Amino acid sequence: MDNTIDTEDYTNGGGATAGNHHHHNPMVVEELSGSASEDGQMNENEFERTAIRCFRYFIIVLMLSATIAAGVASFNYLHGEEGRDFQKEFDVVADDIRLLSSDRLADFQADFRSLSWTITGLAKSSNASWPFYTDVNFPVIVSNFRKTTSTSMIALSPIVHNIIEKVQWTNYSQTHQGWIQDHLAYQVKTTTTSAADEDVVFVEDIPNIYPGIFRWTDQGRVRDDGVGPFLPLWQMMDAPQDPSSINLNLLSDESYKQVFDAVLSEKAPIMTEIFDNRNGGLVPQLEPNRVDDLPISLFLYPVYQDVTREKVVAILTSSIDWSPLFALASDEATPPVDVVIQENCDRMLTFQVTGPNVEFKGYEDLHDTAYDQYQISFYLAPDIHLQHIQSEGTHHAHCERGISVYPTRGFWEQYHTSAPASTTGIIVGAFFFMCIIFYLYDAAVHMRQKRILRVASQSEKILSVLYPKTIRDRLFGLEDKVEEEPASAGKGKKGGRKRLNDDLIKATKYQLKQYMKSTPGHLDAVTGGFDSKPIADLFLDATVLFADIAGFTAWSSVREPTQVFTLLESVYRAFDIIARRRKVFKVETVGDCYVAVTGLPEPTKDHARIMALFAQECVERFEELVGMLETTLGPDTGDLGIRVGIHSGPVTAGVLRGDKSRFQLFGDTVNTASRVESTGKRNMIHVSQETADLLTAAGMESELKRREELVSAKGKGKLQTYWLKVNHKEEEQSDYINSKPFDGLQSGSLSNSGFVTKPTNYNNTCLNTDASNYEAIEEMLSPRVRRLCQWNVDILARHLKQIVAHRNAQGPMEENYNEELSRREVAICRQMDVLDEVVEIIPLPGFDPHVYKRQQDPNEIELPEVVMKQIRLYVACIAAMYHDNPFHNFEHASHVMMSVSKLLSRIVAADDILNEDENAAEATDFGWSIHDHTYGITSDPMTQFSVILAAMVHDVDHTGVSNAQLVKENHRLAAMFDNKSIAEQNSIVLAWDILMDSRFHDFRRTIYAAPYELDRFRQLMGNTVMATDIMDKELQALRRNRWDKAFNAVNPIADSSVNQHATMVVPEGTKDKVNRKATIVIEHLIQASDVAHTMQHWHIYQKWNERLFAEMSAAYKAGRLGFNPAEKWYQGEIGFYDHYIIPLAKKLKDCGVFGVASDEYLNYALENRQEWEEKGHAFVAQLTAKYMGDVEPEEEKTEPQPAKPAAIATPPVKTDETGSVTSQVSEDISAMSGSVGSGAELEIV
Repeated sequence: MDNTIDTEDYTNGGGATAGNHHHHNPMVVEELSGSASEDGQMNENEFERTAIRCFRYFIIVLMLSATIAAGVASFNYLHGEEGRDFQKEFDVVADDIRLLSSDRLADFQADFRSLSWTITGLAKSSNASWPFYTDVNFPVIVSNFRKTTSTSMIALSPIVHNIIEKVQWTNYSQTHQGWIQDHLAYQVKTTTTSAADEDVVFVEDIPNIYPGIFRWTDQGRVRDDGVGPFLPLWQMMDAPQDPSSINLNLLSDESYKQVFDAVLSEKAPIMTEIFDNRNGGLVPQLEPNRVDDLPISLFLYPVYQDVTREKVVAILTSSIDWSPLFALASDEATPPVDVVIQENCDRMLTFQVTGPNVEFKGYEDLHDTAYDQYQISFYLAPDIHLQHIQSEGTHHAHCERGISVYPTRGFWEQYHTSAPASTTGIIVGAFFFMCIIFYLYDAAVHMRQKRILRVASQSEKILSVLYPKTIRDRLFGLEDKVEEEPASAGKGKKGGRKRLNDDLIKATKYQLKQYMKSTPGHLDAVTGGFDSKPIADLFLDATVLFADIAGFTAWSSVREPTQVFTLLESVYRAFDIIARRRKVFKVETVGDCYVAVTGLPEPTKDHARIMALFAQECVERFEELVGMLETTLGPDTGDLGIRVGIHSGPVTAGVLRGDKSRFQLFGDTVNTASRVESTGKRNMIHVSQETADLLTAAGMESELKRREELVSAKGKGKLQTYWLKVNHKEEEQSDYINSKPFDGLQSGSLSNSGFVTKPTNYNNTCLNTDASNYEAIEEMLSPRVRRLCQWNVDILARHLKQIVAHRNAQGPMEENYNEELSRREVAICRQMDVLDEVVEIIPLPGFDPHVYKRQQDPNEIELPEVVMKQIRLYVACIAAMYHDNPFHNFEHASHVMMSVSKLLSRIVAADDILNEDENAAEATDFGWSIHDHTYGITSDPMTQFSVILAAMVHDVDHTGVSNAQLVKENHRLAAMFDNKSIAEQNSIVLAWDILMDSRFHDFRRTIYAAPYELDRFRQLMGNTVMATDIMDKELQALRRNRWDKAFNAVNPIADSSVNQHATMVVPEGTKDKVNRKATIVIEHLIQASDVAHTMQHWHIYQKWNERLFAEMSAAYKAGRLGFNPAEKWYQGEIGFYDHYIIPLAKKLKDCGVFGVASDEYLNYALENRQEWEEKGHAFVAQLTAKYMGDVEPEEEKTEPQPAKPAAIATPPVKTDETGSVTSQVSEDISAMSGSVGSGAELEIV
């Protein structure tokens, strides 16, 4: 008999369900103990794995540390050796410089002493008396002296003590000046290299010396009338060619006299400070042939009368060149060092010594300060008496010369090579290689162990599937642990354990049978596939908020995806910030709906009050955001609103597990809150009765207002709700229809917001306004229009940057066209008939691959501030020129501009090219492909900018009535423009004249910089604005012929098997064909944008349709419309769609350059027409009651209604003289719609 146990009961810890199965209870104990044993084993295994891992990391860190240590040690040692060698060699060089310079100065002094005593002896032996002595052997002894001292000049100057001796000296010097010629002859003889010339010495006649002792003044040489003593410059070597300095009283130089006095006082030789031709007044006289500015010092040595040294009778003056003093004796070039001489007499100079070569660097400290730490300093020849030549009025002072030797970079680099780094790299590389080998070996072992563990794990999983735990324990021998009990437990114990083992075996067999019988996935079906219970709870006191953006669907339908996400991210981020501050829990966002809750996950007593404050702040913040975002996201953004619904009650909340788990709310409270939100109103907070009760209890009763009507909720019936007060900020009315009545139009009134109508005389191009700056004009505009102006400025600036980038890539212009442009601008302003300027083909520039590759990203370009100011002023002027019409106003122009910008972006994107070939963007001819695909529009930023600007100005100064009405009224504008395209020509003339104002000079020069650019800009503006007049028959015929030539001819490309964009390369001689297509594409672009509301979301169409009705109603009431617009409004819209909108949308698609945008426009056009069929009658009735309630209805003349479709009246078909099919209904609606045209006939071309 098989005793069965219910698996579920067993799993849940229950006992047997049938019979007496109490003997199986020990199995539960075994499972529990086994579980504990398994946990312990898992902990032990985890500890072992952790220990092994830590030991492995320790070994790796140890080897890396050893590698780093070996590298650092080797580098420090080798680098230190180089440093020691460097320091040793530098010390040797510095010591050599110290010894050699001092020894050379000492030798110089000794040689001078010998020369002085030689002269004393010669004078004594000649029995001559000083100062009347001239040594005939002077050249010989001085030449020998100069061979050992390398001095450049030696002069002997006898001391003339008084006036009597001065007079005698005058006679003596005149009679003995022959020494000059003798010395020169000796010089020539000793410098002659040819032996044949030794006996032939020729010396030119030498001028006579100055008669007497003189001094130099500004007027030249002047006899020195002093009383003495005097020190005339006498014998010199080298002898001067020009003896003009002979007899110069050296003591007339005050600085020299100071040194002279010191020599007499000390009766010892003195060396002066270091100076050169620039600061030594006597140097040019002593060395007239000296041309360099190398540093020198003067050495003055006394000549005594006799050996007693009691009387100094003459002075030997010599110049010492400092450069040779520091030359090293070795012929080998040692590394260069810098020698800096510093006198405490405020003189510094620098030499660079490279072995025997010495280079003078300058009269300042020019050594490399990076090597200051290696400085070696000493005093130069401390036993030589030094004297500073000072200015008049200062006392004598001695100058100590400090010498500092520094290594140079070259010296450093010679002893600091890359050898330490290279050697260290080799050592580190060897250690690192060993580490890699160890790591690879360890990785191989680890991978092998992982494979073994993986196989073991898989085996264990297989066993866990096939066998219960007890069987697995038996397979692994775990049950043998039962037999390991001590033998002293007794015989009874053994018997009991044996029975326990038998029971385990029987239970295991049972579990195995039950497991084998179970269906795969049964456990997952019962538990939901999770190992734990769901995370969920019931919260009895919570408040749920739903916030939905009103008008978002219609708004987003005309925006780019990036703009949609910009709005949502900005709004949601602002709400999130408020939520964090208010302690509100954000649940989720679904589309444009924001869901939040209070009272959970942490229960809060005043949850309703917190949510109410949160809602109020969110509504206020939302109104601020949409107002600010209108400047970047365009028109209608400020019209967006937000509906908020709040309800309080219990909710079930928790984490819904699975893929992308998230926190969720469930329950009736959530559904009710959603219903309360959906039945609310824009920019208002709608709360339920339950929430209102809680707010009343919280003291917010004064902020609640009972809603008059009840709302219905699914499963709840009728509900009483309340409005929660919101502190709306003062704001403008976004809807022109509701802002003020539109019955104030007067016939012939064209003034607007401070602007007056353009006078008949168009010769001047000044702006017709008293406002002279942006701030003054801005005051005329409402806050909403100012925001729209900022958006228009951003759009124009973005496209203007593209023009600048394209022009910069073309390179600088060869000529300056300013004067020619000014003349051309004046000529254009005199052209009144814009219609005559409309051309069949606008020539666009060809594609330049070099410009395409060089062109800078326009986003990186910054327009000058003056240009940005002029753009803002121009847009403000244009906005002020618009009348406060319900339809033809600046907001509508901005709406058209937004549609143009969107269509242009779709053209430029060329998505179809990229969709056909994912690698097209990487191809070298991608620029060609886009250029050909878009007929050159993408290659010319000027074209794009012109269409954008034309969209903004196309309805400037529109009077709110049709062109036909202006003709009927014999309005002066009709006469001015010959009854053709009156509103359009007036708009372009006014906008152009404003642009030509002197205050927009920089703006204009940024748009065009050459006459040919100006002409193309004018053609584009004229053609584009004139394209909005679809009633002119000549323009119709021109556009129809151009379309037929461009797109209706047989095109072999259509049957091509290759990509269309690849085959649209312009063949030779077909440039006009491409330009014709580009022209017609531009015109269709502006036409579609002008009525874009008819091809957009139904709500947008309703909005602008109502505004147009309001404008026509106002005109009718003012007697400026010949029929009641309400009579045929419904049928007129049907005809408008059938004869203009839908064909126009199809032609956008046929152009082949607008991508998915053309499909989008066509689909919306078809959907809106269908919805108009269904809802049009009711909508017209509402408009009639709202705007024509005070007008007595006339008998409506309607055409018979066809059977299918029931709601459409088919107008009688007629043709004009051109053969074009027109419609009477379309004719009527065209007369009403100023956005389409203003004439007596409508035709889509």
